[in-house]
Parts: sequence; structure tokens; C-alpha cells
Amino acid sequence: MKPIVTALEMRQSEQRLFDSGVPSISVMERAALRLTEALVQKLGDTQKTCIFACGAGGNGGDGYAAARLFNKKGGRAIVVEVYPPKSADAIKNAELSKKSVFAYVGLSAVDTLPLPDAWVDCVFGTGLTRDIDENVKGLIQRIESDRRKGALVVSCDIPSGLHSDTGEIMGACVQADLTVTFEWMKRGHLLGEGKDVCGEIRVETIGVKEEYLSPSCAKMIEKTDIKRILPKRKHSAHKNDFGHLLVVAGSLGMAGAAAMCAKSALRTGAGLVTIACPASIVPILQTLVPEAMCIPLSERNGAIADSAKDEILSALKGKTAVCVGPGLSRSASKIVLEEILKYPVPVVIDADAINNISENPYLIKLLNQNHALTPHPGEAKRLLGTLSNDAVENAVALNRFGANTLLKGATTVCVKGGGVLFSASGNSGMAKGGSGDVLTGIVGALISMGADIQDALWLGSELHKIAGDFAKEKCGEYSMLPTDTINCIKDAYEYIFT
Repeated sequence: MKPIVTALEMRQSEQRLFDSGVPSISVMERAALRLTEALVQKLGDTQKTCIFACGAGGNGGDGYAAARLFNKKGGRAIVVEVYPPKSADAIKNAELSKKSVFAYVGLSAVDTLPLPDAWVDCVFGTGLTRDIDENVKGLIQRIESDRRKGALVVSCDIPSGLHSDTGEIMGACVQADLTVTFEWMKRGHLLGEGKDVCGEIRVETIGVKEEYLSPSCAKMIEKTDIKRILPKRKHSAHKNDFGHLLVVAGSLGMAGAAAMCAKSALRTGAGLVTIACPASIVPILQTLVPEAMCIPLSERNGAIADSAKDEILSALKGKTAVCVGPGLSRSASKIVLEEILKYPVPVVIDADAINNISENPYLIKLLNQNHALTPHPGEAKRLLGTLSNDAVENAVALNRFGANTLLKGATTVCVKGGGVLFSASGNSGMAKGGSGDVLTGIVGALISMGADIQDALWLGSELHKIAGDFAKEKCGEYSMLPTDTINCIKDAYEYIFT
């Protein structure tokens, strides 16, 4: 797993490097060299004009040094001093830059500058915590105008205007084609608006060791992590070795959600899947998912009725895991949901099961470590009452209800013990009704197959997102469907095991 750091964690790790005897100015020079190399590689030629917009701190210092290095390589470097340099290293590099670049101007002269081949954004680094001022907004507008005319935009560490920890845009933000960051990705690259404004993200090493980081820093899931945790399958296995998952889902008009949940569970590898649903939709589900068994439940107005209590208790016997919620309807029996939560079996809770829990505090009190919550932000808000701009903060708050938590998003945040994991694959084509039902089935199948409930959450999320990326390749980001993602689970497995 790769570390994903906050601004504070990055500062602390750099300070430990400096404390070990490495001069900060040399680390700045390394960062500037990596930035310059990435810029030249992207441009394909040094005989270009590049404008370096530099701020007051370390990010600006990187920019001043990079402008000098670019000019030395034969480029035509123009420096815009957005704010006067303040740190000793930035001041020194600004002085060196004045002596060596093609031109060095103030912010007021930006409108007189020519259209460059590239803008290099070094205004704000990871320390930005306030909305940017109007003058810098004007600079960002100029950068964006030039980008639309063909200029490359490269951001140093993080696009200026993007909050490094949350991915929130602080009034305005540079839209980068390439972001060159150092040592590790920052949370803001992956959360909030980060994925939309960073462009390609390139991580360059500058000598900071991972041992300088706190062990509790967030981690991003990688392919090798999934392979390591996936339950092993023996050649001599039979269906009962891979669990029996109960899917309590569906209502009149929403049979598809139950079908997708069950189908994704089967594609993931569950040995047996049984769907417990309102009796009226059993024929639909047995047609859509012939590989699954069905238990007809008593219903009222198309949703599971209170009178299904004994039926659900019977259905729960012998099951290794339960998924509850997809297409369930808010009219579904709270008594039945209560019995599921009280039953001693792992339960994946999604969709209308979450909504029904959020509306009934006595159900919230039943949540425990045998349960997994998989809300999207809207469902999370119903549980919490309000959301912050920090997805990690929201996921940690959800975890306090007692269940294991996964907060869905472009980057999904999983809370595992005292740590935080990021599942960052996937694409916007997965933003369609039914995707959450597919994820629920995947997580339920993994638990049923023997995975630890906490591992099943992050593993299931990343498996789901990888399958979604294969669906995008085959069907396109606009046209792909959740059922395409189900069919691509096999491709995700092939990718993981190669």
C-alpha cells in the first residue's frame, strides 16, 4: 500500500530529513530538478517559452529554482513573482533566478506577457487553508485562458487553490494538465475535486524516507494488496467451501437492484446465493439470476412486510453472510431489518437499509463490528445529520456508530482499525444507479468466502472499481452500465492475478 499524506505529515517527514543533516536548500534543488525534467519531457523540447508563477514559500522556491534550471537547459524562462519570497531558501533561489532567467516580473505585469508554451504553477503548495485573493484569481483566469489556447499547465506539488487534505477548491483553482508531486501523493490529489483538476499526477522522489512518516498515515490500495488478501481456492473445492450468501433485497419496481447484487456476488465467487424478496418479484429474479435461489417473503404494497419476520429468521439459518438494502424500499419492514441486525452473522448494509436505519435510532444502536456500512455521501449525511468537506473526517465519524465503514466516492474511503485506506481506481461511468448494488454483492461474497469483514470492504471496493475500469474500456465512460461492471469482474481478477 502506498502512503497518502496530509500537509502536516509531509512537513513533519521533511523536517525529519532536515534534522538528519540534509540541508533544506538541497532538497529544494532536487524538487526543482524533478519538476524541470518532467516539464521538458512533457514539452518534448527545451527550446520553448515557459512562465513560472511563484509564491512566497517553499512551492515558490521550487519554481524559482526550476525556472533557473529550465533556462540553463536552453529554454526561455519568465518568472512572475506572485508574492515576495519569504523563506530563506525561496529568497536565495529568487535572487539566483533574477540573474539567470529571460525575464522576472511582478504580478501586475501578467497581462503584458506573451502566450507561453507552458505555465508552471508554483504559487501555493500544500499549506493553503484559506480562499485565495482576487489578484491570484485573475492570474488563474489568465492561466486557464492560455491553456484553452494550447499552453501546457504544470502544477508543482498540487494545483494552486486546491486544499491539500480535502480536495476542496478554495475560491478558484488552477486546472493542471500535469501535477508533479514529491515523494507521496497528497490526500487532496484524490479527494473532492482533486481528480478533476490535477490532470496526470507524477510522483517524484526527493529523498524523504517512508520511515519518517507516522505509521497511521492513510494508504492507497494497490493490486498486490488485493492478491494477498483474496481467499484462496483449492482445485478440490466444492460450492459449500465458498459460503452461502443471503441477499435481502428488492421491492415492486426495484427487482433489478436485487438481481445486480446477487449476480455480482456470484461473479465474485460466492458458492451459493439465495435472494429473500417480496413474493411478487420472485419470478423476475429467477429469470434474471437463474444461478440464485429465491425465498418468497410476505409483502405489503410491494415491500417486505412485518409478517415476514419468521420467514427471514428461517432464511438466515446456515448463511455465512447477508447483504441487505438494494432496492429494499423505505416501506420495507423495520422489524425484519431489526432481526437481521440482531442475527449473529456478518451483514453488509446498503441503500434503503441505511436509510431505514438513519430514520430509526433504535436500529442504529444495534450496529456492531459484525456489520459493514457502505453509504454514498447522501446516505452518510442522513446518518450523520451533516457532512464536512473532508471525506476522511466523515468516514471516521460514521465508524463511531460501531460498524465497519466504507464511504463511497470517486475515491472511496475505508476505515480499518485506527487507519484509513483509499480505494482510488474507477471512473465516472460508474456514477449510475445500480453501481452500489454491485459493490454490495461483491463485499458480501468476499465475506461469505472467508475474508475478514474489514478487509472485504476495501478489497471489494477496489475490485469493483477495477472491474469498472475494464467496463469503461469495453463500453465507454458514457455508455457503460453496472451490469457491464459485473461482467468485467472476471477481467479484474485476471488483472489482479497477472
